[in-house]
Amino acid sequence: MNWKVKRTRSAALMAMSVLIVGVSAVRAQHSVGAANRPAISVLDSTKEQDGLVGSVRRVKTETAKIDFKDGRAVEGPAQLVEVTTYGIKGNRVENTSYPIGSSLVGKEEYKYDERGNITEMTLRDDRGAILSREAYSYEFDKFGNWTKMVTSLVVFENGELKREPTEVTYRTVTYYFDDTVAKVIEAPVPAPVLAPSVPETATQIQEIGFLEIVFNEAPRSIDVGEPPPALLEKIDGVESAFTARKENEIVLVAAGSDRNLANHFYLNGRSQFDAGDVHGAIDSFLQSIKLESASAEVFLNLGHAYLTIKKDGEAVKAFHESLKLNPDNAETQYGLGFANFRLRRFKDAADAFKKATTLNPQMAKAHYGLSLAYQEMGNTSGLLQEHRILERLDRSLAHKLEQTFPQYNFSCRLAVGCP
Repeated sequence: MNWKVKRTRSAALMAMSVLIVGVSAVRAQHSVGAANRPAISVLDSTKEQDGLVGSVRRVKTETAKIDFKDGRAVEGPAQLVEVTTYGIKGNRVENTSYPIGSSLVGKEEYKYDERGNITEMTLRDDRGAILSREAYSYEFDKFGNWTKMVTSLVVFENGELKREPTEVTYRTVTYYFDDTVAKVIEAPVPAPVLAPSVPETATQIQEIGFLEIVFNEAPRSIDVGEPPPALLEKIDGVESAFTARKENEIVLVAAGSDRNLANHFYLNGRSQFDAGDVHGAIDSFLQSIKLESASAEVFLNLGHAYLTIKKDGEAVKAFHESLKLNPDNAETQYGLGFANFRLRRFKDAADAFKKATTLNPQMAKAHYGLSLAYQEMGNTSGLLQEHRILERLDRSLAHKLEQTFPQYNFSCRLAVGCP
């Protein structure tokens, strides 16, 4: 069987120990399609053994190599890996796999997530010394099957572990129309909201680090936790900023309106977020965006969700997409400033916080974030100016600044010698 396909399946299919002897991580060939590769067929399996859930009829798997050109990740041509069709009872009725070349270079150790998907592979030589390490991240559809897997090489740069994407694998999953699909498609949903500012119905506050995310534009007094940016915890690792543009469609018979289904995924994501299932919320928001990509609101909520799990690079991208659709949203600018601050991009953070205060001069938390960014940039006069604004808007935040940075003369006004 094609080893590449085996790697992309759930661990439920792999009857192996944690330490196995195998081939190295496969790299996609540059040729497109499968015309020059011999096809093989394997029918002695079921969708459950293949790690699939739901009424799956067909799965098409493709892979593409990722190269860096001019500092940007560029996805190469897609290469077909496997097409498998399942009967109503879940048995394989048709399978065509296309082997991809590989080389024997060492032993591989795997780690898995709670769903049985591989999350990490460590390659060792015959003496047990580590040769390399790969990490795998996934995007899932509504029914729990992954539709995208990014393979990243773990590297060490500037004193930090980072992930460099090297390969992306896509699965297009087609389902039989059963009761589960019917509930998703036929459930009544309100009219889609394409691009309002910020949902007024969500009031949950998620505290993250020294600032907070508030799904409410109304100015209010807030508790932002322990804020000292000078003591900001170092973030271990850097999330890949790579996001593939390729579309992965979930084929649903009688799918109905894409817009209504997109709104369904969005509302489901909001419910999941409120219930604490942030990863599930992200999956739902991404599914909504695949169907309807013109909603600033969905991108805004996606950015907040990424911030919650500290995927700040992904959050920056989501907020930028939201601002393209609605540039006048103070909450989005605030979220963008928040993410950039945690990434230590203080100039970008200051710019975003400043725009938020321009759009909503009463947003105390944005003034507070701007003061912290100014402090990191050495802009003392800017810090003191924001402190004076906070004294009027939110005295508790002004007091936090005074406690955090006792070295500054916050009592200074316009006397000689004041910054």
